[in-house]
Amino acid sequence: MLGIVRVWTTEDEQLLQEHSVLLRQRMGIHSISDCIPDQPYGIYNQESKAAALPKITALVKEIAADADIDAISISCAADPALDVSRAAVSIPVIGAGEAGAHAACMISDKIGVLGLTNKIPEAIETVLGERLVGHLVPDGVTNTTDLLKKETTAAAISSARQLINQGATAILFACTGYSTIHLKETIIKELAVPVIDLVEAQGMAYSMIRQRR
Repeated sequence: MLGIVRVWTTEDEQLLQEHSVLLRQRMGIHSISDCIPDQPYGIYNQESKAAALPKITALVKEIAADADIDAISISCAADPALDVSRAAVSIPVIGAGEAGAHAACMISDKIGVLGLTNKIPEAIETVLGERLVGHLVPDGVTNTTDLLKKETTAAAISSARQLINQGATAILFACTGYSTIHLKETIIKELAVPVIDLVEAQGMAYSMIRQRR
């Protein structure tokens, strides 16, 4: 079973398990999600990232102690604490940003990134290289809780359309919060363009890990 680390604090169990529900419904993958403490707005700048790093590593170690868990995914596009976490446990640790960027490269050489902050996650930028067409953040979005506002979907579609107009032939989400609000389905319906969802990318990586059995 996959253990999922959410880098955004919530006491809403339904929201917390949303990525696990998506993986089960779309890919038949069983997982359990847990979140780090005291980060109600997630990771949205260097300060919030620095505060989250030790919490993520601690949660990775805690989840890895469960004998039913055979891999862990850090469900954040910035892949915070990925290398440290990989060194801290004996089971595979997946980075959502890294997994999503590699998945995008399999289907397009002109990729538009829909992000959460003005700075594109380093791991995504590195993997995409010259395939990166552009990176945009929807109007009104400054942190992951903004994605839950009803006006965010229209703003995100507008940003995705701008990326397509810039030449993008695929859209990569640079925030797993877009998975939580089911934005992929809406963009495909409105704009008829392939979308790489980071939760599904984590599922693809985990499916390959399970092949070793």
